[in-house]
Amino acid sequence: MSPGHAASLTFVVPARPAGEPSGGDRYDALLAAVWRARGREVHVEAVPGSWPRPTEEDLAGLADVLLGAPSAPVTHRSSRRPMCHDSEEGGGPVLLDGLVGCAAPEVVERCAARRPTTVLVHAVLSEGAGASGEDAAAMDRSEARALRAAGAVVATSRFAAEDLRGRYGLEQVAVAEPGAEPAPLAGGTPPPRGPQLLTLGAVTPGKNHGVLLEALARVRDLPWTARCVGPAPDPEQLDRLLRLAEGLGLADRVDWPGPMTGEALERTWAATDLLVHPSRSETYGMVVVEAHAHGIPTVVAAGTGAVEALAGEAGVAGHPPAGGAPGTAVEVAGPEPLAEVLREWLTGADLRRTWREAAVSRRGRLRGWDRTAERMDAALARLGR
Repeated sequence: MSPGHAASLTFVVPARPAGEPSGGDRYDALLAAVWRARGREVHVEAVPGSWPRPTEEDLAGLADVLLGAPSAPVTHRSSRRPMCHDSEEGGGPVLLDGLVGCAAPEVVERCAARRPTTVLVHAVLSEGAGASGEDAAAMDRSEARALRAAGAVVATSRFAAEDLRGRYGLEQVAVAEPGAEPAPLAGGTPPPRGPQLLTLGAVTPGKNHGVLLEALARVRDLPWTARCVGPAPDPEQLDRLLRLAEGLGLADRVDWPGPMTGEALERTWAATDLLVHPSRSETYGMVVVEAHAHGIPTVVAAGTGAVEALAGEAGVAGHPPAGGAPGTAVEVAGPEPLAEVLREWLTGADLRRTWREAAVSRRGRLRGWDRTAERMDAALARLGR
């Protein structure tokens, strides 16, 4: 797709609080911004709903956005632009955030019958929701149906694309990895306070804060502080973690400031020495490349898509990353392996220097969001754009 392509694109995303953006929200917003800067007409539709567990009203609202109400034209929420009717005319291409689309297979099927429809998967629906049992199985069935109906499916990493192909029997899944741009170089936290560790993500069971706290308790004899930044959608989960931290003697060393954006987040990045990202399920881990953009090394969970972000493009292609890896991957089923890595880093000046130099080197070789847009354009073009 060239910037001057005549057709406009409808980009459907979940409506969420502005102060609590997820990695998927940031991806959607930055991708749309790049397209607009390049001259692409993009209409972003933020659809309200309890995604990924929509009500009938939520599904009806999504159908109105994509297909138009039978009795009257639907007005675009942001531009007040009339959407297409549910008719043979169909409409222009649509890109659906998977949190919405994979939870609404019936709507995706109807939409794909009328207009070119692509689903962008940030995370497997059930894993992102922390679902289990029949709840997870129902989400998997819904997601499989929606993705098979879509004209094209895009994942945010090679790891995620392979998972989707194997999980749902999809023949083709395109890849458009998140971009990143060099950010102000972090200075870290100077002595005598000790290094500052950062975990950035929603306080949910899948992000594995409990194992992190158990690992930190095993290195409490060393100087460090930690910040667990992110929204807490379940207050009871946060309370359990606060009680755990207190019981482990970490209450005065681990800070829980909630979600951060803008200047407040940049100040936290500036004071950070190491990103610890023990999330058990990750398609890519935007926060990992954001850390590298600040010259900050990272520790990630083995066996997740975050390893791809840690390795960088050269590492994924089977070659050692230039300048070495800016961190390492570790098993996170229990706290011992993570605690061992943290102790090695906290006590090893040579290791800290090596990881830091590799992170700074990676900072100068990051793939920008233009590359992400180009890969998404290619996926749309294969759909017959």
